[in-house]
Amino acid sequence: MAIDELLPSLLKFVNTNSDVIDIQWDGRMSPRLLLNPYTRTPEEKKTVAHYYLLVASILDDGLVGFSENARKILVHLHEKYGSRLFEIRKPHMLEDVAIKSGFYDTLGRQREAIWEILTSVNMFVKNRAGGNLVTYHQRFSKPEFFVKELAQNIQKMSGLHENKAWTYMRWMVRPPPDLHIFDHFSPQNLSVPLTVENANVAVSLGLINSNVNYLLRDEKRATQARETLTRFARKLFPDDPAKVDYPFFLLGRWLMRKSLNPSTLKEALQFFDYIQTVTGHPQSHFQKLGRYKSGWEKETAKVLSRLKISYGYEPITFPLPGDKYTPDFILDKSIEGRRIVLEPHFEMSPRQAQKYALFKRTYGQEFLLILLLKNDLISYYHERGVLTDDVADDVWPIEFVHLLAEKIKKGTYGQ
Repeated sequence: MAIDELLPSLLKFVNTNSDVIDIQWDGRMSPRLLLNPYTRTPEEKKTVAHYYLLVASILDDGLVGFSENARKILVHLHEKYGSRLFEIRKPHMLEDVAIKSGFYDTLGRQREAIWEILTSVNMFVKNRAGGNLVTYHQRFSKPEFFVKELAQNIQKMSGLHENKAWTYMRWMVRPPPDLHIFDHFSPQNLSVPLTVENANVAVSLGLINSNVNYLLRDEKRATQARETLTRFARKLFPDDPAKVDYPFFLLGRWLMRKSLNPSTLKEALQFFDYIQTVTGHPQSHFQKLGRYKSGWEKETAKVLSRLKISYGYEPITFPLPGDKYTPDFILDKSIEGRRIVLEPHFEMSPRQAQKYALFKRTYGQEFLLILLLKNDLISYYHERGVLTDDVADDVWPIEFVHLLAEKIKKGTYGQ
């Protein structure tokens, strides 16, 4: 399949999903920020630019585990230190506070490096930028020169980590819903960060042919891939190539564990277009960065991965009358045209049961909902009237989820 055949659908998807508020300053999310990212006050803009350089510097799965944790860390430290946060040069002062937080253990395996990285940002802002990144960025004619400055002075922002600097540039340069603080730069000179998700899309488009995991371990290949991806994006949006960044993240996340080729990408674009038709909202409106919250979810994910059944974990939130619902697993597999939804639960409340019933009534023609519950709790919920016939299409003992998955894979489920 030629890329040209995909371009109309790809352009539609990018245009529909590009204007999204980043998770790092989305006002609907918690924890609540202690600053206004859209401030127009010069002094406050200095603080915002410094604050989000701190965020970008640690935005790496190996460091923070999930993107939400970068936000949590900085809000937590900001609550403790206030404006002193931007002056701290001793890593242990930051780590000691973070260790006492309730989410420290959810950080990445390299979390010990976070605190030195953050203090290196503070030293760069004070010693090189004179405490004012807004003024300092005007010394550079293009974003790429400022990115090199960041790479040379901040830990873990050079080489393979340079993409974090390009993410920061997108935040600072692009107009709302990005922050548009570095107005000396033009969006047309931005590069597209080469994240794992963006690389998945690039491989699917045939722009690069390297294995994604290998690609992101080789600095030269990664740089070439970022340049190739950016050239492609610039052909689509000459004045704003980084416009593709978030939409490609959505696509690339859905493509995880799938064969990366134009046909699979076409299927993903068709699926998201279908979801927008069903829900009445673009995917980005309900984007949620998920993680496995329970042992049952982890076990379900392991079984699906072992059997090579492609799925999305918390990929979409569906609006319901007076509520909303984010399924845990949506499989690529369908039964009689209905996409399979798996919802593992250790315990289930009447309110959750009502939500599932509402989802089934609203979207039952398009999705087949299977609840996964402990075997001894299924009869318990039936007896107490929680698990009624209208709650789900099927209920399966979670202890035997492997048997269910095998039936789904073989196409014998329901026979």
